[in-house]
Amino acid sequence: MVVNVLAGLGLAVCLLLLLDMAIGARRRALVRAWLRLQWQRLRHLPHRQRERQAAQQAAAQAIERARRAVVEREGNVYRPRSFDRRPPDDKLH
Repeated sequence: MVVNVLAGLGLAVCLLLLLDMAIGARRRALVRAWLRLQWQRLRHLPHRQRERQAAQQAAAQAIERARRAVVEREGNVYRPRSFDRRPPDDKLH
């Protein structure tokens, strides 16, 4: 069983190398560039998923903070009450 699997893998490698030699230099370069690109995409896929989940979580937290904030509305402008308070050492001039 294991011998048959190894023989099949060896045959597949040999056929791929034969095909690689037969297609010519220009197409070989295109195929290798495409394979390199696919490999990079597969390598970075877990990072992208984690980044997307982190971004979705940060957006959900920001939306929740905005819903809970105490805000006054002047026309179509929202003004948080925290903007009304100035620090005690605030000197304009």
